[in-house]
Amino acid sequence: MIGHRGEDFKNLYRAIHPGLQTLFGTKQPVFLSTSSAWGVMEASIRNLVDRGVLCCMCGAFSDKWFDVAKRCGKEAVPLQVDWGKHIDQKAIDRQLATGKFDTVTLIHNETSTGVVNPLPEICCTLAKYPDVALVLDTVSSFSGVRIDMDALGIDVMLTGAQKALALPPGFSLFSVSGKAFDRAEKIPNRGFYFDFLEFKKQRAEWMTPSTPSIAHMHALQSKLEEIFEEGLDARFARHERTNTLVHNWVRRTGFEFFAEKGFRSKTLTCVKNNKEIDEKASRKTSSGDRPRLRQNSRQNLSPFQHGRRN
Repeated sequence: MIGHRGEDFKNLYRAIHPGLQTLFGTKQPVFLSTSSAWGVMEASIRNLVDRGVLCCMCGAFSDKWFDVAKRCGKEAVPLQVDWGKHIDQKAIDRQLATGKFDTVTLIHNETSTGVVNPLPEICCTLAKYPDVALVLDTVSSFSGVRIDMDALGIDVMLTGAQKALALPPGFSLFSVSGKAFDRAEKIPNRGFYFDFLEFKKQRAEWMTPSTPSIAHMHALQSKLEEIFEEGLDARFARHERTNTLVHNWVRRTGFEFFAEKGFRSKTLTCVKNNKEIDEKASRKTSSGDRPRLRQNSRQNLSPFQHGRRN
C-alpha cells in the first residue's frame, strides 16, 4: 500500500494514464472514481444538464438513468423502446430538433437485454446539434470493442471496472470533453465528490478529489499490461470469436435471442427463457464454465449471459 497524497501515487497514476487514454480513444484526461459507474452516471446529470436531458431507454440500466435524472431535479424526457429493441438515431433526431434538450444519455451496450445501440449513427446525428452533450455508458462494452471517444464526439464516456476489465467492482473510469467542461462551469450545485471541475483540477497534479482505491489502481495497471501485451486488435477479435461461439450455442440448443437481429452485443448475450427453465434451480447447479442465468426483473423472461467478459 502507498500513500494517496505522495509521489508514489502520482507515479502510479502517471503510469496507467496513457494506456487508459488509448482504450478511451481520447487525448482528454481520464479520471478515476472510487464508486460504481452509477456515481459517474449521476455526476453527468448534475454537471451537464441545464435545459433538459433526453434519456434513451431500452433496458433496466437506461431506464434507471431516467429516474436518476428526475431525482436530481432535472427536466428529463424518456425516449423509450421495448426491451430487446435498439435506440433509433432518427428518433433522437426528432427529439433534438425541438430544442428542448442540451444533454442526451445513452447506454452503448445495455447489459439487461444484450442490445448494442448503433453508436456511429447516433453520434452522426448528435453532430447536427453542437450544443447538445452526449453522455455514454460503456460499462459492458469498454475494452471489449473499439470505441473512439474523440473521433465520435462523445462528451462524457464512462465505464466500470468489473466487466470486460475483469477487476473487482466499486471503481469506475471516465473522460470528459472540453465542451462538457465548459458546460460544467456554468452549472450550479454540482456538489463536490463528483464535480467534474474538481476531477480536472486534481488530475492536473496527478491526484484525485477524494481518497482513491489504490488497490484498484494497482490491479488496473496489471490489467493494462495484459491488454496491451495481447494487442487491442487481437483482444477485440477474441471477443468476437467468443461471441460467435455463444451465439452458435444459442441456436444449437434451441433458445431464442432476446436482442433483435443486427443489434446484438459482442460482449454479452441474452436469450429468452423460451424453454421455461427453473432459473433458481439452474443457478444453484450451474458451474462457472457454463452460461450464467440472470433474472430479467421487468419481463417474464430470463436472459442468459455468458459471464466471462474479460
